[in-house]
Amino acid sequence: TKMRNFIPFAIAAAMLVSAGAASAQAADPHAGHGAMVMAAPASAGVVTSPADGSMSSSAPTAFSITFPHAMTLKSLTLATDGGRPAAVPVQAAAGTKATVSLPALGKGNHVLAWSAEGADGHAMSGVARFMVH
Repeated sequence: TKMRNFIPFAIAAAMLVSAGAASAQAADPHAGHGAMVMAAPASAGVVTSPADGSMSSSAPTAFSITFPHAMTLKSLTLATDGGRPAAVPVQAAAGTKATVSLPALGKGNHVLAWSAEGADGHAMSGVARFMVH
């Protein structure tokens, strides 16, 4: 009986913690932007192509990113199969979408690390890991 009474309590406690975190983020539109890591494609409304965790038979020729509000893509770094990261030239203006041409990529694992900044100075960053078969 003690365990039966504990389960509803544990569920209610988890719901309260989750609701509190969600309302704190809803109150601050910039919450979590400081050290954002793209663990999930829909995290904070940022969408990348290629998407984090994607696999394809052909290499992408460009990286695109869509933000939930106007940002300036500041840097993009590419690492391939554990090799030394190399900067990819970025020429982006403030906006909700940026697209950058990528160098020719071969088969293997690739990591794109990006950083962006809003007009008010807040920063965002993330990673898109993808594989070309």
